[in-house]
Amino acid sequence: MNRKRNRARAIVLASSMMSAVALPATANDWKAWEGQDESSPRAVYTDGTDSQPTLLTCGADGKLSAMISLKPASLPELLAKNAPYSRAEKASVMVGAAEAAETKVKFVPAIDVIEMHSHSISAKVFNAAVKGEPLKISVTRAGDIETVLPEPNDAFKAFARTCNESREASTKS
Repeated sequence: MNRKRNRARAIVLASSMMSAVALPATANDWKAWEGQDESSPRAVYTDGTDSQPTLLTCGADGKLSAMISLKPASLPELLAKNAPYSRAEKASVMVGAAEAAETKVKFVPAIDVIEMHSHSISAKVFNAAVKGEPLKISVTRAGDIETVLPEPNDAFKAFARTCNESREASTKS
């Protein structure tokens, strides 16, 4: 159960194993994670079997994490599966034409997801959605990913507001 919660706190970028993928924005909108207050969600995701799902989460301190699936799938169904093994991988993350940021991510091969726990790297995923720019990720053993995330909708905006309020509150403490 803890692994599922930990995975649900991260954002994952999607791609096909060992190949570059370019996906257009899809009709899949951002949704509040099940059980979240839709007016102030701490987790939002995209989902669908025709696109690679992405999850953004926000901690009590307002810090972001991200998770992206390598393959089109239902994210809640993926996270419900038993995936006891993950490994650290080197990755390069870039939004639009900006300079790539180097980082470490977790790759969960049993369910083909990438987890990003760094706030600054997860913020790049968030910003890719806000700016409508392509998100490019190169993961050492998983391949290259290129995707365009759905544009912000009401659920995404409520998530952004909740994270910002949490970040501001944590800096005042």
